Amino acid sequence: MGGNRQKSARRRPSQARSKATVEAILEAATRILAEEGLARLNTNRLAEVAGVSVGSVYEYFADKRAVIDLLIDRHLSEGEAALAEAAAGLPAQAEPPEIARALVDAAIHLHRSDPRLHRVLSSEVPLDPAQRARVEALRAASVAAVAERLAGKVIEPSLKAALLVDTADALAHRWIVDDLGAPLDADRMAGEMSAMLRAYLAAEDVQESPRDRAAPGAVGPRHI
Repeated sequence: MGGNRQKSARRRPSQARSKATVEAILEAATRILAEEGLARLNTNRLAEVAGVSVGSVYEYFADKRAVIDLLIDRHLSEGEAALAEAAAGLPAQAEPPEIARALVDAAIHLHRSDPRLHRVLSSEVPLDPAQRARVEALRAASVAAVAERLAGKVIEPSLKAALLVDTADALAHRWIVDDLGAPLDADRMAGEMSAMLRAYLAAEDVQESPRDRAAPGAVGPRHI
């Protein structure tokens, strides 16, 4: 992407009617991307679906990429707001099981917000360096928030926080956005994911020494 590409709207809508026009264009873009894909998104199609003139599209957006950039900005803002809300609602004294559940709930909530659009934005639309940096900053903030609450309660809280965040995000994305997981409702999905993460947090960080391993062919204790 060229560094001189104009990413933002040409002018900010100040009147209610102008704001309604911009919202109609954004809703049209969301619908086209979700139902028809990136290849079908162009200014003529935007105008047709939004019910406005092509001139109205260009009045507020330099090109279709400017529309996409505003959708990406809103999507990232939703993620940042979800993180802030989850962190604010989780007290510092929260125990690991509660932390795991809060993380899972936040991941599912974020991915359930227009999953078809999320799929297109994550798989078909290339991010520019600033957008990639914002995505990484959101992940880093999520890891830091979880690590802060795990501190003093588990071994290596930063490592565990990173694994928790990445696992919750990957599973929610696969099951909801890519629609490739088990056919579970949101409550069941949250329960299964939370149980897995709680088990990970509860596992002892102890490596078995060679002397503790039974020799090949040895018979261990018999359980009846």
